[in-house]
Amino acid sequence: MSSSQPDPQALRTSMLQDDWFRRCGPALQDALLAHGRERRLQPGEHLFAQGAPDGGLYCVTGGSLYVQSADIEGELPLLVVLEPCLWFGELSFTDGLPRSHDAVAGDDTRVWCVPRQPLRAWLQGHPEGWEDIARLAVGKLRIMYSVVDEEMRRPVPQRVARRLWLALQGWGWRKEGSPLPGVRWSQDQLARMLGTSRGTVNRALRELQDSGAIRLRYGVIELADEAALRQACEVPLPKGG
Repeated sequence: MSSSQPDPQALRTSMLQDDWFRRCGPALQDALLAHGRERRLQPGEHLFAQGAPDGGLYCVTGGSLYVQSADIEGELPLLVVLEPCLWFGELSFTDGLPRSHDAVAGDDTRVWCVPRQPLRAWLQGHPEGWEDIARLAVGKLRIMYSVVDEEMRRPVPQRVARRLWLALQGWGWRKEGSPLPGVRWSQDQLARMLGTSRGTVNRALRELQDSGAIRLRYGVIELADEAALRQACEVPLPKGG
């Protein structure tokens, strides 16, 4: 745990980029800031492990977190990469069950950690705050249904475009009209998220770059044209000559 903590006003301003936090009641916003502490993680360090006891709510404030779990062969499929300023942890916070996945720092990462017990005690006196917690969980459920749908029905290029679109929009929680400028994903990570090969992902990314939707940099996929990427989510990309 870091001994120095961020400036509260700067932290609030940063968190207001997230639509969920921005739409929370002011009292809940204050409680999340008052009861939390910042934790700093080194690359590869766990915030929590699959099966760990229930914990609090968390918000990535810097760097990135990989959400993953080992399969029966010991591989680590990557579910999602969490970047600032996404909140998570609401399932175990609500039902008290162990963590369903690992959360591992992808690089030097900062996480705002709000412990379960003091926040639940606060919610006993402010039960209206549970509606906001439910809204966080339901928003994730909607995204999950969307991802399941694309896995079943869409070709890989569209799945790649849609996964990028979701991430750049903060998985539905970024302020409208303010997507992230890019995601710090390798092609291997994206392939793990989609359950396909790196070569297949590489071809799809090259098509997206040729269409002008994205720019590829080492370890980074940058947004070049928001409208072009949105269109690629819905229609097959033309094959390059």
